[in-house]
Amino acid sequence: MRTEKGKQSRPGWLLPVAAVLLIVLTVQLLYGRGQGSIRGLKPVDGVLDITGEDLSREVVNIVNSWDHYPGALYTSADFAAGGAALPQAAEERDETRYGTYRLVILARPEQYYALCSYSIDYCTRVFVNGVEVASFGTVADNAGESVPRIGYMTIPLYSGESGQIEIICQYANFVHRDGGFIQPTYLSTPQNIEEFKAGNDLVSLSLSGGLLVLFLYFLLCAAVQRRRDFLLLAVCCLMMALRDQNFLVIHVMPPYASWYLTYRIFITVTALLPGMVLLLLGSMYPGAMKKLPLLLHGAAMGAAAVLTAVLPTVWLVTVCGAAWCCAGLYLICLCWGVVQYYLRRKAFRVVDILTVGGAAVLIASILLEAIYVNESSVVSRYGVMPCGMLIFVLLIAVSISLQTQAQAAALAESRSRGELLERMNAMNLDFLHQIAHELKTPLTVISGYAQLTGLQIAANHISSETPENLKTIQQEALRLSDMVTKLMDYSHGRESEARFGTVEVGPLLESVRAICTPMCLKNGNRVTIQGGDCAGVFGNREMLLQIFINLAVNANRHTKNGVITISASDREDREYVVFRVRDTGGGIDEELLPHVFDKGCSGDGGSGLGLAICREAVEAHGGILEVERTGPEGTVFAFTVLRRELEP
Repeated sequence: MRTEKGKQSRPGWLLPVAAVLLIVLTVQLLYGRGQGSIRGLKPVDGVLDITGEDLSREVVNIVNSWDHYPGALYTSADFAAGGAALPQAAEERDETRYGTYRLVILARPEQYYALCSYSIDYCTRVFVNGVEVASFGTVADNAGESVPRIGYMTIPLYSGESGQIEIICQYANFVHRDGGFIQPTYLSTPQNIEEFKAGNDLVSLSLSGGLLVLFLYFLLCAAVQRRRDFLLLAVCCLMMALRDQNFLVIHVMPPYASWYLTYRIFITVTALLPGMVLLLLGSMYPGAMKKLPLLLHGAAMGAAAVLTAVLPTVWLVTVCGAAWCCAGLYLICLCWGVVQYYLRRKAFRVVDILTVGGAAVLIASILLEAIYVNESSVVSRYGVMPCGMLIFVLLIAVSISLQTQAQAAALAESRSRGELLERMNAMNLDFLHQIAHELKTPLTVISGYAQLTGLQIAANHISSETPENLKTIQQEALRLSDMVTKLMDYSHGRESEARFGTVEVGPLLESVRAICTPMCLKNGNRVTIQGGDCAGVFGNREMLLQIFINLAVNANRHTKNGVITISASDREDREYVVFRVRDTGGGIDEELLPHVFDKGCSGDGGSGLGLAICREAVEAHGGILEVERTGPEGTVFAFTVLRRELEP
C-alpha cells in the first residue's frame, strides 16, 4: 500500500506547475503580442498618409519617424504661427532631456480612429488638433518642476471634414540620462485597438500572474521541504513577474505611488535578476562553485541593491549595467564549474539534459535582453526573461520530479534490501547454531585427550598411547582451526548482523585510523585521514569498517615506507559519499587488474578473498567499488555509499 501511494503522489507534485504553465503558454500562443506580424507604416517628413488604407481589418504600427524638436515644448499654436524651429534631421537625431514630437496624419474625412502606445519616458502631454487629450506627470524644461510618471495611453482620433489629424507629444525626462523617444505606436479603428489592448493586457497578466502563482507555490514547497533551491526558484519567479514594467506600473503599484519609488523597484529587480538566476542555477550543482566567486557575486548583488536604493535616479541605469557585467563574470565561472562537475561525475542522464536545457534557455533569454534592452522598447517594457523563466520552470519541475521518483525508488529498494537482510540474519543464526554444535565435537575430543595425557604424565605412566593421544589432539586442533577459518571467511562475506542506519563518517574514519596505524607501522607506512567532516552515510558500520581494513591491509602489503591515505568526499555526487584508499606502492600488474575482484585472485600468494569480500559489502550498500587509478606512483581504490537514509 505504501508503494502504491508513493506512485500516485509523485505525478501529483508536478500537476500544479504543469497546469499553470499550460494555461500561460496557451494564452501566449493565442493572444501573443504578435508585433512581428503587424504591418508598419512609415511617415514621410512627419506626415503619415492613410487615405488608401483600410484599417477596419488590421492594426498598423506607426514607425518612429515623427518630426523631432529637441529642447523645445511646442503647441499647435506655435506651429500654426510659424514660431517652431525646423525639425531635427533623422541622421542628427539625439535624445535630449525634453522636447516635442509632431506627426500629421492624412486620412479620409469623417473617420474615427484610435491610437495606443506607452507614454514617452518619463513625463508626457499629448495634443490632438490643438486639444490636450492625455497627460502623464508634469512636463517642464527643468528637473525641479518636472514630475515623472508613465502609463499606457489610448487616444481617440477624428479626421473631421479636412481629414487631417495633428498629434503633438511633449516630453521631459530628468529621471536618467537618456532622453525621451516615441514608443511603438499602433493605429486602427477604436474596436480593433481595444481588442489589441485586451490581448496585450491578457498576455501580460497571464505571464506575470502565472509567475506569481508559481512564486507562492515554490515558497510553500521551500517552507515545507526546507530546500534552498525551491526558495531561490520562488524569488526568481517573483522578480520575473515584477520585471514586466506594464504589470508593475499598471497592475501592482497604486496610482498614487511615487514614480521614483516605482522606478527604483523596477531597476532593482532588473539589476539583481540575472545574479539571482545564476544563484539558482548554482544551487542545482552543489560543489560546482568555489566559495570566493560565490562570495564576490553575493557582495556585488548586495552593493547593487544598496546603490539603487540611495543613489540619484540618473545613476541607476549605470548601476544596473555594472550589476549585469558582474553577473556575466559569475556566469563564466559557473559554466566552468558545471563542466568540471560533469567531468568528475562521468555521467549525463535525462535529468541532467533537462537541467542543462532549462538553464540554457534561461541564460539565452538573459543575453537576448541584455543585447536588445536599449534597442527595443518592447524588450525594455516587458522583457524576454519571463518567457525564458516559464520554460525553465517547466523543465526544472520535470527534472525535480524525476529526481524525486529516483529517490523514492532507491528508498523502496533499500527497504527491500533490509527485508532480505533480515531473512539472511535468521538463516545465519540457524547456521551458527549448527556450526556451534560442530565445533563442540573437536573441542570435546581435545579436552578429553588433554586430560588423559595430563593424568598419565602426572602419574609417570607414559606409554605407547601417549604419542598417539598427542597426535589426535593435534589433528583435532587442525580440524578446528580449519573450521574457524572457513567460518571467518563466511562472516566476512555475509555479515551476520547487517543492520543499516545512519553512520557518521568522522568517527568511522577515526576508528579506521586507530586500527590500521599499528598494523601499517610494520612496513614503515603512515596512515592519514581526510574529509572527516562530510555528510553521514546510510549503511552498516561494521561492514564499512571491514571494507576499510581489507583495503588498508591490501595497501600496506604492497607499500614500504610510504603513505596510505583514507579520504571521504560529499561534493562529487548528490546521492553518494565517495571514499578512497590511496597508497604510494608500485601499483597493480596490468594482467592481474581485470581479475583483481575475483575470488581466489592474488598476486602475492594471499587468499584472494579480501577484495571480493569488499566488493560484495559495497554492493550490499548500493554502491560501486573500483580501481580508480594504479601505476608506479601508487593505487587508488574508490567506492560509493548512499548518503544518510532518505525521508519517506
